[in-house]
Order: sequence, then C-alpha cells, then structure tokens
Amino acid sequence: MAKVVPQAERPRPSQVASMTLLLGLAWLPLISDIAPRVSVFTGFLLALRLASLRWLVLLPGRWLMLPLTVAGMVAVLSDYKTFVGRDAGAALLATMLVLKLLEMHRVRDLRVGTLLFGFLLVSQFLFDQSPLRALYLALLLVLDFALMADLTARVGEGRRALISALRIAGRLCLQALPLVLVLFVLFPRLSSPLWSLSQQRDRGQTGMSDWMEPGSLDRLVLSPEPAFRARFDGPVPPQDKLYWRGPVIWHTDGRRWTGWPAGLPLGVAERLVDTSEQVAYQVELEPTGKPWLFVLDMPVRVPDGARILGDFQVKDSTAVSDNRAYRAVSALSYETGGLDLDQESVGTQLPENITERMRSLVAGWQREVGSREELVHRALAFFREEPFHYTLFPPKLGANPADEFLFVTRRGFCEHYAGSFALLMRIAGIPTRIVLGYMGGEHNPLGDYLIVRQSDAHAWVEVWLRGRGWIRVDPTAAVAPERIERSDLFEVLAAGAPLRFRLEDVGTLRRWVHDLDLLGDAITTGWRDWVVGLSRTRQQQMLETLGLGHLRAYGLALALIVAAGAVLGIFLAVLTRRTGSRDPLERIYTGFCKRLARIGLPRRPGEGPLDFAQRVTAARPDLRVPVESFMAVYLPQRYGAYPRPAGRRELERKLRRFRPRRR
Repeated sequence: MAKVVPQAERPRPSQVASMTLLLGLAWLPLISDIAPRVSVFTGFLLALRLASLRWLVLLPGRWLMLPLTVAGMVAVLSDYKTFVGRDAGAALLATMLVLKLLEMHRVRDLRVGTLLFGFLLVSQFLFDQSPLRALYLALLLVLDFALMADLTARVGEGRRALISALRIAGRLCLQALPLVLVLFVLFPRLSSPLWSLSQQRDRGQTGMSDWMEPGSLDRLVLSPEPAFRARFDGPVPPQDKLYWRGPVIWHTDGRRWTGWPAGLPLGVAERLVDTSEQVAYQVELEPTGKPWLFVLDMPVRVPDGARILGDFQVKDSTAVSDNRAYRAVSALSYETGGLDLDQESVGTQLPENITERMRSLVAGWQREVGSREELVHRALAFFREEPFHYTLFPPKLGANPADEFLFVTRRGFCEHYAGSFALLMRIAGIPTRIVLGYMGGEHNPLGDYLIVRQSDAHAWVEVWLRGRGWIRVDPTAAVAPERIERSDLFEVLAAGAPLRFRLEDVGTLRRWVHDLDLLGDAITTGWRDWVVGLSRTRQQQMLETLGLGHLRAYGLALALIVAAGAVLGIFLAVLTRRTGSRDPLERIYTGFCKRLARIGLPRRPGEGPLDFAQRVTAARPDLRVPVESFMAVYLPQRYGAYPRPAGRRELERKLRRFRPRRR
C-alpha cells in the first residue's frame, strides 16, 4: 500500500511542471552530444512526467520504476560500453535525474532535484564552452534559483508569484556577483585551462591535408569557418606578406603531389642567412588533428615542443586536437642559404607523363632568357598573357592534368597553377617545391586581430636560385584581374575569400550580417581567451593590468582571503543595516515621514502616527486631505486585526503621489 503524502508536503503541479520543463530545456543542448538512444529514452520520460500532471494514472509506481531504471542504465551501457567518461557520465546523469523526477512526490524531493540540476548544467561545459551556451545555461540557473525560492518561500500562484520568484533569484545572483568576480580574478589557476583536462579527442576537426591532386575536383566550395586567429605585437604586415606556411609537398607521380619521401632524412632547418623585418605574433589555431603549426614565411622562433623541419614547415610534437595558442617570430625578408643534395634531387624529380609540348614550351623560354631568375619571370608572364582564368568551377582533368591545364582548359584555382608551374620549373632544372597554407586574413577591428578562414587556403611555389636560396613564387597571383571569375558564391563568401579576389561592393544587408559575424567572433575569442582559457599565464597578465603583478602564490592566496572577506563583510553590513526596515509597511511609512521632513515637518522621537498626522495638519492645513487619506489606509493596515491584501499596494500608490512642497 502506497504511503499517503500529507497535503502540506506535496508540491504544487506548477512546481513539478517547472522542474520538468527545466530538465527538458537543459536536455535539449545535449541531444547532439549524447547517443540518440539515450536522448529518445530521456525525452520519453520527460513527456511521461508532463502527461502525468494531467492524467495521474500514467505516473509509474514503485515496481515500475525498477525496470525503467534498469532500461536507462542498459541504454547508456549499450551505447558507451561504460559508465565512466565524459559522454557516458553526462548521459547517465541526465537519465538518472529524469528518472528521479518520476518519483518526486514531496517538496523535499523537488529541492534535491534543483540541487542536482546544477550538476547537469556544469556537465555541459565539458562539451561546449561557447558564450552562447554559457548564457543559455546561466538563464537556466536563474530559473532554477527562482524555483528554489518558490519552494522555500511559497510565494503563491500565478503571474505575480512567477515575477516574485524571478525577482528573488535575480537579487541573489546580483548579490553573489562581487564574490564571483573576486574568485575569478584571484583564485590560483592551473597551467592549462580546467575544461581542457576533461575533453576527449573526438571533436570535429577542420584543416588541410598534406597532399594535393589538381584536376580531381570540378568545384571548390569556400568555407567561411575560421582556421586560426593571429594577433601581432606591432603593426600588421601588408597583405602581400601574409603567407601562412603549412605542409610542404615535394614528390609527384604526375597527378598527386605528396610530402617528403619517407626513405630520406629531411632533418631540421639551418639558421637563415638573413632575417630582417622580424615580426612577433600569437596564433590561436583551431583543432586540425594534424601536427602542423601555421606560421608566417619564414619562421625564426617557434614554441617549445615544435621544430622547424628542413623545408621550414613547423611541426609540433603532438597533433592539434584542441584549440592551440602559441607564439612565434618570423622574418618577412630572408635568405635560406644553400641546398643539400637530397633536396636538389627530390626538388627536380619529374613524373613519367611529362609531354613533349611541355618540354618545348620550357625550351623556348630558355632560348629567350639568360638566367634562371629571368626564366621564372618569363613563366609568370605566360600565365598573365595567355587566356588563363581563375575559377572555382574548373573542368575535371584526365591522366595528365598539368598538360591539359596548360594547353587545353586553362581554367582552375591555386592548385592547378601551383602544380603546373612547379613542373615547368623542374623541366628547366630548377629545384621546386609546393607550400600549402593560407594567404591573407581579415582584420577584426573589434578585437584587433586577424581572422584567417578556411576559404583563405592557398598553395604557392618555392624555387631555389643560387645566391638567393628558396624564393616564394605565387603563379595564381599572375592571372590578369579581368580573367578572375566572380560568381555569386564569391559575393556570399566575400568576407572569407582570398583577399585579392574579395569584392568590396557587396550589399548593405550582407555587410551588416558580416559586421555581426565579426562582433560574434570577437566575443567568442575574448570569451575563450579570458574566461574559458584563463590559464596561469593569462591570469598573471590580468593581475599586471590591475597593478597586482607582484603577487605570487602565497600573496595571491592572501589577497583572495582579504578581498573575499571584505566583500562578505560589506554584504553583511548592508544586510544588518536593512534588518530593521524589512517590514514593507514600515518602509512606506518611513518614506512618508522623510518627505514631510524635507519641508520642515520632521517626526519627533516617540511620536505616534496619529499624533504626527494631527500636528502636520495643524501646521499645514493645505496638506490635510493627502495626510488623512494616507493615514486612513495605513493605520488599519498597520494596527488593524484584519489588514486588506491590497492595502500595501494602495499605500505605495499614495506615497508615489504625495509630493509636499514648502510654503
């Protein structure tokens, strides 16, 4: 026989419905993060609890709760094979909390649910730490506080009760804000952000590969997603210097270009002969799942754990599976020095499908010029003067893509130009390699940093010339501007397209949308830098800005104790001072007396309301009507045996209208 719960201990249906809706709202963001089977089971339980408010018979009894609990655990275990870990733990927490909702029959049970609800909110930061998710969860937390206030104070039913509960919750959050700020600034930080310790390496990752195959695609889709962000210590270099170096590819079979041959040692780069125009900057790289770190040509100093390989690509010791922030120094003007035999051999390797007309084209150039440097310029003039077109919709190429592109289609994007130009240089005996990376970047004035997007991906060529070393050559930039196809796709992604192809005459609406995108990116970047990613180093930078940079471990702990004690002391003093004026009627009467005191009629010590009113009306007969009207409501409300529910609101209205003036 079920135990009967006393009426005084039962929660109202509106409170149970509020708890159910809160769990549903907290569960919605997790749908994309936890297994579909668990999501369906949790959604079914939430719908069942809401339906039971209308049809009580649907609420499962004690004996049915046991199989439902087992079913929930089986659903989690079948999808994750464990109860341990971020995904399995969050799924199990959500499932058990919703199951607990089905047996919340007392107010005490709902109070426990509101406390456990906080753990469900915190668990979501293990999946997403974006400012939008944080704002959404903060709103849910305020609603949870409001439900706590309603369960404790029993503020009533209806719209007024909801407003009263939300007011209490908002006041509690505002009162806690100073202490939160003190803890945020002064609490000792770990060497790495807290949330990254629990993230698993199954996040979606973006980036480029270490190979290219010109002619294999008939459409190139530009993605506006950020690849990384860069913040320079000084002025931003000009756009024609912003070549962000990534993987370097050397070998080709006539169709596909790949990296350095596996059987040969590449080694590490030697010191550059000349390194002028050095710039220092910080890069915040999005997850790629690859070990490359993108740096400006040419890298001089790279972060600890990374190394500059023999072809000047930078590799880290581990794959970039999380947002990675690192500092680097590059030389915008440089000379790389000599060339070893292995690089010369690999850099002049030719595939078997080199055609006779490709060799004839290069031979004609060699007869026209007198040096290798002049031959490079002659090849660039060929791309500029002949009817080559830059397009995102090139035709597919066959078994010999370079020959077809050079003499038949003459339509393509950076991969087509880089691949064919490299082969032409190798036919001439010039060591050549292709660099994959990004070109340019968009300045975000709201955060004073560059956004380099996936649509800024680029490929260029490096040739080795005696006395100058490896020289960057960008054959794509040689295409005449009038032969760059500007389709609607360029207009849509104008903000993310390579800068030299960017349209400046986009519509006003698109420009507004783009400005909003920059604002959102600045907010996200600032949130990630100074909130989610606030490590020990960044905390020290913040303390130096506040003039507290001299504080170290013990000094920081002492400052935290002193500041927290001061905040709590001030808060306690304010509460103590207000203890005597918590009665709403006393507060209203005090306001009434203050307004009379301002016109020279202060209330005497020990003077009662009736005597005070009689003295005021005797001194100022013109105030008789408003004073007696106020007292006619205040005295029964304050001292009467049966005060009216609407009396306080009526007094507040009379006080707002009472504006006595001096004679």
